Amino acid sequence: MKVVSSEQLEWKKDHPTGSLAFKYLLSGEDGAPDNFVLILARQDARFTTERHRHNFDQFRFPISGDMNVGNDIVLPEGQLGYFTEGAAYGPQDDPLDKAAPGDRVHLTLQFGGSTGYGYLGPDRLRACRDELRKHGEFVDVLYRRQDGKTLGGLDAVWRHAFGRKLEYPKPRYSGPIIINPSSFGWVPFPNARDVQRKHLGAFTERGTWTEMVRLETGAHWRLTADDARRLVFILSGTGSIEGARLSAYSSIQIDPGDVAEIACEDATEALVFGLPPIVKSAAT
Repeated sequence: MKVVSSEQLEWKKDHPTGSLAFKYLLSGEDGAPDNFVLILARQDARFTTERHRHNFDQFRFPISGDMNVGNDIVLPEGQLGYFTEGAAYGPQDDPLDKAAPGDRVHLTLQFGGSTGYGYLGPDRLRACRDELRKHGEFVDVLYRRQDGKTLGGLDAVWRHAFGRKLEYPKPRYSGPIIINPSSFGWVPFPNARDVQRKHLGAFTERGTWTEMVRLETGAHWRLTADDARRLVFILSGTGSIEGARLSAYSSIQIDPGDVAEIACEDATEALVFGLPPIVKSAAT
């Protein structure tokens, strides 16, 4: 089990556009097909990118302020977006408008998808970009080499890290899926008094799932991960888990075999992600 408070972490200006800052809350094992990173992101300036795609899956959840994801698709504050590996989205143009720099905050989970291509973690990604900047520059989502050749930014990093061209899987879905949690009803959580859940969906043959969980004051919620890693992000409220303090923007990682219990002090809401093992599927 891991417990992280966002207050203990520093913001890092890691995005190639320079308009976003990140706090890396939780991460997996670099090089593993099921590697992941849970990020708290802050928008400091107008954010624009060309239409692009990734070879990994993503969830995005705007905590403060809406997010433009392209083609007139807006991910509103408090709603959840799922972006499948291989599916293009954008172009994005997100001015701050009336928001001050840093007011807009969102949660992002990036993780290796069902195809098994994995996910390049932030430390290795940063090191590869630093090396590549000696021979070119990153502009938006592109990398321009000194010899004039232009590559996709992720493709350039992938080639540098693994010595081979980046491959994109066939998209399981045609574009972003926008989920409105307020349209779902709360149902009792099994065997947990004063704990309720909203199951928001499960995706691809991997069965990656997500839900909202609500705990009333004084409630206890026993967390286990029999068949899937669970990532819990506290949206509001206070409490503790196995002696560690919990408050807004705390994160918890529960791996298979772990058992822990949340004791709620003030009414708490959390966003939960389930990441089952990646099993190679049969060819279609």
